[in-house]
Amino acid sequence: MRKHYLLWMILLLPFFKLNAQTYCTPTTGGTSTTNYLKNAIFSDQGAFYYDSTTYQAYVDNSASQMVTSYPGGTVKVHLEFSVSGTKSLVWVDWNSNGNFNDFYENPIGVSAYSTVDGDFFVPPAQAPGIYRIRVQTGTNLTTSPNPCGPNSGGNGNFVDFSLKIEPAAPTCYVPSALTSSNITTSTATISWTAPATAPANGYEYYYTSSTTVPTASTPESGTSTTTSKPLSGLASFTTYYYYVRSVCGASNKSAWSLRGTFKTKCDPMTSMFQDFETATTGAGYVVDCWDKIILGTGYMSVTAGSGVNNSKAMNLNTSGTANAVMAVLPAFSNVNAGTHWLRFKAKTGSSSAGLLDIGYLTNDVDASTFVNIQSVSVGNAAYDGYEYSVVVPNTVPANARLAIRHNGVPNNSLYLDNVYWEPKPTCIAPSNVVLSNTTSASVDIAWTAPTPAPALGYDVYYSTSNTPPTSSTAPSVTGVTANPYTLPGLNSATTYYIWVRSRCSATDQSAWTNTMSVLTLCAPQTSLFENFDAYNTGLIETNAPCWKKLVNSGSVNINSMGAYSGTRHILQRPLTGTSMAILPELSNINAGTHSLTFRAYCSVNTGKIKVGYITNLTDINSFVLIQDVNITNTSYTGSSEYSVAIPNTVPATARLVLYTTYTEGGNVLYYWDNISWAPTAALGTSEVTAKHDIAIYPNPFTDMINISGDVPLQSASIYDASGRLVKEIKSSEKTISLHELNSGVYVIKLTLKNGSSKTIKAVKK
Repeated sequence: MRKHYLLWMILLLPFFKLNAQTYCTPTTGGTSTTNYLKNAIFSDQGAFYYDSTTYQAYVDNSASQMVTSYPGGTVKVHLEFSVSGTKSLVWVDWNSNGNFNDFYENPIGVSAYSTVDGDFFVPPAQAPGIYRIRVQTGTNLTTSPNPCGPNSGGNGNFVDFSLKIEPAAPTCYVPSALTSSNITTSTATISWTAPATAPANGYEYYYTSSTTVPTASTPESGTSTTTSKPLSGLASFTTYYYYVRSVCGASNKSAWSLRGTFKTKCDPMTSMFQDFETATTGAGYVVDCWDKIILGTGYMSVTAGSGVNNSKAMNLNTSGTANAVMAVLPAFSNVNAGTHWLRFKAKTGSSSAGLLDIGYLTNDVDASTFVNIQSVSVGNAAYDGYEYSVVVPNTVPANARLAIRHNGVPNNSLYLDNVYWEPKPTCIAPSNVVLSNTTSASVDIAWTAPTPAPALGYDVYYSTSNTPPTSSTAPSVTGVTANPYTLPGLNSATTYYIWVRSRCSATDQSAWTNTMSVLTLCAPQTSLFENFDAYNTGLIETNAPCWKKLVNSGSVNINSMGAYSGTRHILQRPLTGTSMAILPELSNINAGTHSLTFRAYCSVNTGKIKVGYITNLTDINSFVLIQDVNITNTSYTGSSEYSVAIPNTVPATARLVLYTTYTEGGNVLYYWDNISWAPTAALGTSEVTAKHDIAIYPNPFTDMINISGDVPLQSASIYDASGRLVKEIKSSEKTISLHELNSGVYVIKLTLKNGSSKTIKAVKK
């Protein structure tokens, strides 16, 4: 209660009547059942404890739950709510007139959206008796709160309690500040602070595993002449509640103190699996038999949706070494046997890799006693394909507890799930796999050998899919003894996923290592067809391997709207400067036998794409023009295909480019698709003119292709990826059998009877 109210109370209270009153039944006025008072503790020379797990709009506990105080006393108040976003206030009907409307009857005003830890003063002239307390909660209590409701803005609830005022201050005061320490599986030490006037005959204490609060007649568990007491004979992994009262004389004892609580430790385990599914979420989580150490502003919580298969996981978050956090594992009776390991899943919550230190504590409440065994770098943002293990040596003290520490380097969240304490396998996987010396067809794989090293070397599995191998997956290479090992025969510009395992015998192999990936380099090509459908949208150099760009206030992006074929094409825009798309390297760029062909249109009919080459991939000024291509169409229909023959004067190391400038074309949009590099003879000179919108289907095909379009067909020429003519059909039939061709990519040139032609890329399965 605000202290300036005390004068009013001193003057008015002697005239108040203490007759029993009838109080209004409040209404919330809202429909939400999520915002309510979950826990409440009121204490002074006696206390009550209120707990609720379900919503009730109004609860009258005035007959069953009462806090005792005296004139001039201080009542401490602790309130917790069912969900965040709940506010509260406390009313006391000091004059017992049946309402809470007097201005001094709201001793604890509107709280913030948080737990409430406050107090209010009992007026020195308050008459003895029993008074009504009302706690009001809601989501909006900032404007004219009404103790009878409805709540401003609705929601929330009301709970009534009682306050008993004794005639005078007690002669024996309650101890305070209860703490517990030295907790083991069967013992603990409880301590407390003596009242300002210490009792002449010491203290009595009471402890129990029940939440039932002792009364004045409850027999004590024991006595103490000091302000602490060791307890023994406790059950392991059990929550105990304890209370202390002062003994000032044989018939003069204080009320029981506000309760303290502790939980005894678990009996040591020999094995463990923890997936955090039974733990409550939030920073106040409790995981059976685990403990935690948090320094500074470090943060640990159990979070839903962050674990394996979107289950629960432990989140360790720090912002530097001063704010380190530690997850302290249960005690293991075989922690120093040298036969077990700690295995777990982990991932980072950001783009940065984080470091987890796996070690032990010789004092499980003292972070300074941590000894590191091994650090693991967690750079994966997904659990699938990643697991970590640390062998625990027999040098660990027998009474130590394992701990997982996030030391704040870097500042990010690391998530932990599916933690095992189990016997280590007989065949240990290699660690610290490193990929290096990548070429267009190979990559070097190196690793740290386990101890002991496997008798039969190592297996390697690689794939273009990131699906992790299982124990039954056949290795790509087996019995590897070289370290590093060069993995040959890879395709260029391809992402490979690679795993390694130890081969200790024909029937005993380790688990596969975590997923490693590599993008092979681009190899010079002799032919090219690209419609960009296999790539994600966005920057061309990020999403399309082997392509690059040079821009100055312009852009070259893969776009997903309105492609000529499939679902992707290129949007090139000079904006206020220039934009240049750089094609992959072509080994026959100066053969003088090939042409660059593409479909294109512009947002206006006066666009211009400059086809040429550059000799320096980082210098747009090294551009040399081959031919200006005027883009006169504003859609892919009609005259949308363009072809440029590339002369043999182009340097062998140059790269072809499509170049647009604001100076020559303005700030317009250029779209292009189905770009190909193929022999000029296969394309034909007539292809610079308009092409009719004919197509091949299905594509990819198995044995037969169909040709759509209204113009009669004269012939079809099929070329393989190297530009070699493999089949020619001189017929007007629009269904063609190609069953004799091998699987692969082909360029099919369709010559029409009107003299035009069209070239289409087709894939045989």
